[in-house]
Amino acid sequence: MFTSRVNPVAKWLAALAVLLPALGQALPEDRNQPIRIESDSARRDARDDLVIYEGSVRIEQGTLHIEADKVTVHFANGEANRIVCEGAPAVYRQQQKPDSTPVDARARQIDYLMGQDLVVLTGAARVEQAGSVLEGERITYDVAKEQIQARGDETNRRIRMVIPPKQQPEAR
Repeated sequence: MFTSRVNPVAKWLAALAVLLPALGQALPEDRNQPIRIESDSARRDARDDLVIYEGSVRIEQGTLHIEADKVTVHFANGEANRIVCEGAPAVYRQQQKPDSTPVDARARQIDYLMGQDLVVLTGAARVEQAGSVLEGERITYDVAKEQIQARGDETNRRIRMVIPPKQQPEAR
């Protein structure tokens, strides 16, 4: 049985383990790679049940790469249930399948709601992969259903999407 002195360490480790595939689907090999976190500071807030990394936060594991000014891991009932990455912008990059190009996402806030299996990008949100680009004020990705929604801001309620032309086979 863990003592109360070990419990904070267990929460730190749980927070790290959750960050791995947290913001989307990942290559299976990524989960077997070490997690590397760098930040100017880290602290655990036991009263609010949070782990907070601040100052040029960089998280890497396999193809997963996150850069943010601040990363907050929220807990409920001893389990991580929400991860919030904030920055100007916060950046997420990961290769999801072996033969695909990486997904690049950026926004002022990247919020992963684990219980709902949702990733919400808010504030100048942008997702890019293989030349396709989606931009808007808010982009929501339902991981389980593989559905995406986007909306513009209050002033310009429009989103922007770029779909590259399908590559034609070269003539011989």
